[in-house]
Amino acid sequence: MAELGKEIIGSWFEIKSNIENIIHLRDYFKLIDTEMKNTITKLHISIEEGIIEYKKQAFNKAFYLIKSLNFDAKAIPLLKETANDINCLTYVILLQRLISKKAIKSKTSQNESNTDEEKHYSVEEVGEIIKETQDAIKKQPGLKSNKNVTNILIQVQKYKKELESIKKILPHLPADKQENFRANSKSTINEIFSKLVISYEAFIKETNTSPENTKKQNIFETYDFLPIAELFKKQAEISDKIKTTFLFADRERFKILETVHTLKTLEEKIKELLKKEYEYYHNVSLSEAGKREVSRQFCIETIKILEKQLEAIS
Repeated sequence: MAELGKEIIGSWFEIKSNIENIIHLRDYFKLIDTEMKNTITKLHISIEEGIIEYKKQAFNKAFYLIKSLNFDAKAIPLLKETANDINCLTYVILLQRLISKKAIKSKTSQNESNTDEEKHYSVEEVGEIIKETQDAIKKQPGLKSNKNVTNILIQVQKYKKELESIKKILPHLPADKQENFRANSKSTINEIFSKLVISYEAFIKETNTSPENTKKQNIFETYDFLPIAELFKKQAEISDKIKTTFLFADRERFKILETVHTLKTLEEKIKELLKKEYEYYHNVSLSEAGKREVSRQFCIETIKILEKQLEAIS
């Protein structure tokens, strides 16, 4: 285990050397386009509960693999694949850390224009419409019978159903078919968003109302996330330790159970760190709904960064 210990220390040392600069970080991790696309898809699937949901699912998958190795040797080939997923997770966490330190300029409040003939709607834009519609229904329950409101709610259900479909199907598709599936899913979701926005605009026009907040609140300007930057660093260190251990076990193929079991004590530690992160979101936003919105905005912001980086390497 001494050799494994050296690799863990060495890997984290290299990351720490690049941790403060997004360009250095990107160049160090060197994620390929398929890894970027897979990560973006997973973040999109987690958009309703946000970055916390994405991280929980990624860590849970790793710890489930550790447990499954106790009784199923067929899980051994999954070590490398899971290590790659965890490596992407580490990168996301470190991007989140840079966002919290304002080392990356937030794109949330920037107006995004699209010159294509087909209008593409962002998850953030549609999420705000859904929230405003739900708030309006709470104030006036009778609005549920309004045809435009009804159609908005129908499109929301279709969107949720499409996300569930992506979550179930994408991980099991061969690599050569994933790109086409993503493109079709993206087109379907944009069509859903388009119908939702059309109904919303008709509803606004019909009722002579307008959104209470025409300018989206930028949580990265409103709240201070610097106090949890160190917490993100601890999460990333654990994540990188899992990746390095999995790769070591996959490469050596010797005492695999003994090797991966060195990670078992980290499960409770990461749960505690994620709990503290979520509690901080509650403390700054002062509500249950607020903490979910903070988590969601971190997810959206990370997606935007990854999409921009993907464009640069495509």
